[in-house]
Amino acid sequence: MDHAPQRNLFLLVDLDSPLSQAHTDLLRAAADSTFDELTVFISLEGIERISRETGWTQMQRRVAEIYAVAAGQALQRDSLLKIDVVPLDFSAYAAEDMEPYARLPTAAISKDIQAAPEWWPSEMRDSMSRSSPEASIDRAAVASTNCASSTRAATPWTAYPHVAVGGTFDHLHVGHKILLTATALAATKRVVCGISADALLEKKKYKQLLEPYRQRELNVLLFLRKIRKALIVELAPLTEPCGPTAVDASIGALVVSHETLEGSRALNVRREENGLAPMQLMPIDLIATPSSADRTRPMHASAENTALKISSTAIRAALAEKQQRGSRPLR
Repeated sequence: MDHAPQRNLFLLVDLDSPLSQAHTDLLRAAADSTFDELTVFISLEGIERISRETGWTQMQRRVAEIYAVAAGQALQRDSLLKIDVVPLDFSAYAAEDMEPYARLPTAAISKDIQAAPEWWPSEMRDSMSRSSPEASIDRAAVASTNCASSTRAATPWTAYPHVAVGGTFDHLHVGHKILLTATALAATKRVVCGISADALLEKKKYKQLLEPYRQRELNVLLFLRKIRKALIVELAPLTEPCGPTAVDASIGALVVSHETLEGSRALNVRREENGLAPMQLMPIDLIATPSSADRTRPMHASAENTALKISSTAIRAALAEKQQRGSRPLR
């Protein structure tokens, strides 16, 4: 795979199963040969086998697995590669939304090429075919790129019109992206995202390297727009832990990490005190089912677990160390 600053991948993902060896190899090759931004578009198969009770958990675990493989590979070579995973079936993208990606190299394994959206620009289809020379595209089966956008309007799991999420979202990393993606997929109309105001972060480690609120707000907005562009996104500075969840009666669910699940129960206590119905708490797992290849390759498994668990504090610590090395006088 030729080196490039930006690249797209397309994966046809089975929600029931870990990533195949072919998908894992493609992700690692792309992470090794892309040095700026990698966008992984995924489409789903096996939807008809998924229950509404388990579908959301299976989806966010597949997303976590893809992030783990690509980010773990980048971590092994100390790369600052930006990685975004876009569940294409629910993104509400149309052909014109693909214009920023159309002229970038796009790769897929041969088995997946026929499953690519029929409204994709022809440049992306041609690039995919070149990336997997043994594959061919049935031109007669390819519809016009003026076709309607993403075909699945409703998610095959329990979702809520208005869903909330909260966090600091400093130096937006893989864990943040999984959390925000899960939130976007849990909502059908609006996401309310509380972002810690600068005043709440005075005691954070390496606070001098915290991104300012407006930068963190912009990063969250751009990411949510990329994941599911039809959603209404409301961003609110958090000056105390509850934020909008304490007073907004329309919020039906709150997406949280397992680490913050217990603390999040206090938000429902506050809502009840205010005469509001409790929110459904939707915890996510930062656990990716290892691919069949990784079960016997502990080096990859370790890097991928580290990529999922990396924190904003660790990123700021690394930046502080880099600054310190840069300020040392030459001897």
